[in-house]
Amino acid sequence: MVNILIALVVILVYVGSASAATDHTHHEVLDENGDFTLSWKFDDVNIEFEAQAKTRGWLGLGLSPNGGMPGSDIVIGWVKDGQAYLTDRYADEKAQPPVDESQDWELLSGYENDTHTVLRFKRKLQTCDDRDRLVTKDTLRLLWAWNDQDPEDETGPSGPVYHGSNRGVRSSALLRSSDIFTGLMPDNYLTHDVVVNNVTIPTKRTTYWCKVIEMPKLQRKHHIFKVKPFITSGNEGMVHHIIVYKCHVNPNRTVLPHEHPGHECYTPNMPQDWGECYAGSIIGGWAVGTGDLSFPEHVGFPIGDEDDGGQVLIEMHYDNPQERQGVLDHSGLTFLYTPDLRQYDASMLAITQTVDQTLIVPPYADEYKMDAFCSSECLDAFLDEHGGEIHVFADQLHAHLLGRKMRTRLIRDGVELPVFSRDDNYDFNLQYYRMLDEEVTIKKGDTIMVECTYGSAHKTQTVYGGLGTDQEMCQSGLLYYPKMNLAACSSRPTPLNVLSFAGVEEISNDIYTQPLTDIPVVKPAHMAGMTYGDVVQGITWDQNKAQQFQDHLKRGNFASFCSGNTITNVNTTLFNTREGPMPKPTRVQATVSDGMCSAGNSGPMFLSPLILLTIFVSTAVSIL
Repeated sequence: MVNILIALVVILVYVGSASAATDHTHHEVLDENGDFTLSWKFDDVNIEFEAQAKTRGWLGLGLSPNGGMPGSDIVIGWVKDGQAYLTDRYADEKAQPPVDESQDWELLSGYENDTHTVLRFKRKLQTCDDRDRLVTKDTLRLLWAWNDQDPEDETGPSGPVYHGSNRGVRSSALLRSSDIFTGLMPDNYLTHDVVVNNVTIPTKRTTYWCKVIEMPKLQRKHHIFKVKPFITSGNEGMVHHIIVYKCHVNPNRTVLPHEHPGHECYTPNMPQDWGECYAGSIIGGWAVGTGDLSFPEHVGFPIGDEDDGGQVLIEMHYDNPQERQGVLDHSGLTFLYTPDLRQYDASMLAITQTVDQTLIVPPYADEYKMDAFCSSECLDAFLDEHGGEIHVFADQLHAHLLGRKMRTRLIRDGVELPVFSRDDNYDFNLQYYRMLDEEVTIKKGDTIMVECTYGSAHKTQTVYGGLGTDQEMCQSGLLYYPKMNLAACSSRPTPLNVLSFAGVEEISNDIYTQPLTDIPVVKPAHMAGMTYGDVVQGITWDQNKAQQFQDHLKRGNFASFCSGNTITNVNTTLFNTREGPMPKPTRVQATVSDGMCSAGNSGPMFLSPLILLTIFVSTAVSIL
C-alpha cells in the first residue's frame, strides 16, 4: 500500500493539467504510480467524487466489501467527442459489470485533456438499491481501473473493454474527517526526531525491533500536540507500525550510541532494563495506511513530567512476507511539542485479550466471535486513585489478518450502552483511530468490552494469539483524558475453561508460574500427564465444532488482569487472576431511522492513525 506521505509527494509534483478538486476535503492516490487519484467530500446524505486517471479512454471506480469484483458497486465513465458519460453498474463475477437498472450515480461534470480523463459524480450514501454498497464509516475497498479506449456502447462486445493490468484495490475510510484537528499551530513549539538507524530488516515475516533513545532535557512538563511519521523511501510495504513508549526514571538504563541499530524486541539480546519502558505511557505511533496524528486543542500527551525518565523506547514492527534481504531502515517519528500546556493530559488505555494460546481461532469458521473486557473492579480502583471520570475521544481497533469485524462496547448498570466504536469491514492494512462523534464518559462501575469477529473459513489449522502477523490479537486502544495511572486491562478464558471443551476436568493449580502451554492435566485419568498445549492442538475442528467452542467459552469463567504505570499506588495483585463469568449485559436494540430502508452501520468516524497497544504489558501481566 502506498504510504500517505508518498501520495502527498505525488500530488505535489504532478505536472498534468488535471488537478485535484480544490473544493473537496479528501484526496488519495489509489495506485503506486500516481496515475489514478480520487477526491471527495460528503455530508449526511450524499458523497461526491472526482476521479482522475491517466487515460483518454474509460475509468472505473468500485466499492467492494472485500477487494474482489463480486458484490461490488461500480461506476464506469468516459469522455468522447467532448461529451461525458457515466454508468452505474454492479458485479456478480469477474467479467464486464452489467449496467444497473437503477442509475443512482449522478454525473456532475467531465472532461479530458492530452493525458487525463476527469469525471465528477455523486450518489446518496444510502440508495435503497440492493446492488449498491451502503457507504458507512466502515472500511471500504476501493477498486480502480481504466482502459485507453473509449467504449462504443454501454454494454456488450462494444462496451468497456478489459482493463488489463490497469487496475488495483486500495482500502479507505470514506466517511472520515479531512484532517485530525485543524486548529492553528501554537506560536511556541519545538520538534524532536525519534528514529532508528542502520537497521537491516531481518529476512522473516514478522520482526519487532527496539531501541532506547534520549529525549530533550526538559525542566518542566510540555505537551506533545502532533506526531508525524518518517518512513524510509521504498520501505512503505515493510514498516507496519511504530510505537514510542515513555520510559520512567532510571539513571542506569542501557543507552546505545546513536549509530547503533538496536536489538530485536522480546529476545535475550535486548537489554533487560529496556523492558521497563513498556510500563510507561505510549506517547506516539504510526501504522500502515495512516498519516500525521494531531490531538484536540484541549489535550496533549505529557513529557517532562514526574514519571518521565528522559528516554523513550521505539518499537518497530517490520512485516517482510517476501523475506527480502539487505533492506536498511531509518524510519521513525517526529514529535511536535510545546511548553504552553493544554487543559488536560491525554493518555491511552489498552483493552485486550491476553496475547497467548487462550486466544484460539479455530479453522473453517465463517464468523468466530470472542470478547475481552476490563473489569469494573480494576477500573474503579484507578478511577478512585485518579479522583474522577475519564472522557474517551478516540478508539483504535486492532486484530490481524483474520479480523473481520470489531466493536468497543460500554456496560453500565448491567445494560450495554450504544456501541461507541465499530468497524464491520475491518482491514489489517488500514488502521485508523476512530474519532468519536461525541466523547464517551467512563464512570465507576462501568465495564469496557471489545468484541472481535474473525473469518477463518479458508484456514485448515488453528490460529493462536501472538505477535506475528499470521497470529491473532483482539485489542482496543482508547485515547482519553484526564490521564490516570491505568496502562492496560485484559482478560482471557481460564485455561480450564478452554480445556474443558475437550473433556478435561481438572488441571494443576500452579497455572501462573509456568508457561501456559506446559500446564499439566490432572483429570480425567486417561488424560493425566498431557499438557495444555497437547490438548488444544489435539482438537479436531469443523465448522460446527468452532461454533460450539465459541458458545462453550462464553458460558465458562474468565480471568482478568490490569496493569498500572510506575507511579500508581494501586495494588493490582488484588485484581489480577481474579476469575469469574464473562459480563452478560442487557442489549438495547438500536432505533432505526424512518428514512432508512435497511439497517446500516452508523459507527464512529475514522480520523486518526493507529497507535498499537502495549503487547508486553498485557502479556506479562497475565502471568503475574
